[in-house]
Amino acid sequence: MKYEITRQGHRLEAIGAHSGYRIRISTVAESPVAVWPVSVHVRGSESEDEVPVEVPERHLSNATDALDHGYDCAVLWIDALDHRR
Repeated sequence: MKYEITRQGHRLEAIGAHSGYRIRISTVAESPVAVWPVSVHVRGSESEDEVPVEVPERHLSNATDALDHGYDCAVLWIDALDHRR
């Protein structure tokens, strides 16, 4: 499994990891207008602040697609960061 999902009221939050980085993804659990906004933050260690990851807008058909899209964007961001080092 790429991440673990928890529900906090009307929001879904997924926590995952990639290459030693922690990934936090948020979206809405249910959308009456079929829009699932995605928020992604990454951090390298617990002592570091989270860094927002830009997520390109994309038509998403449900909350699972939104979380998967956010995770994929975070992985690309992390891999690009690691490649620059």
